[in-house]
Amino acid sequence: MKKIAFVFILIHFIIFVLWIMNSGYLFSPYGISAWIALVAIGFMIQIKLEKVLMIRRVLAISNGWMVFLIVATVFIYFAVSSMP
Repeated sequence: MKKIAFVFILIHFIIFVLWIMNSGYLFSPYGISAWIALVAIGFMIQIKLEKVLMIRRVLAISNGWMVFLIVATVFIYFAVSSMP
């Protein structure tokens, strides 16, 4: 389970880099669906990690950051789409 947690932390970092680059891959319908699914799976992995506190904490921070990015993306989308 530790290896899977490390993989998800790496995937979250890649998503963050794609978010910074404003990548078309991330903001396509498939990309957004995969992004939300990966965050949900990340939360499930975080719940399954009981004994490894450091990895769980890092994964929790990473999951929280991904949720913040999703909320920021929705806010930016509505702010930009309401402009004339």
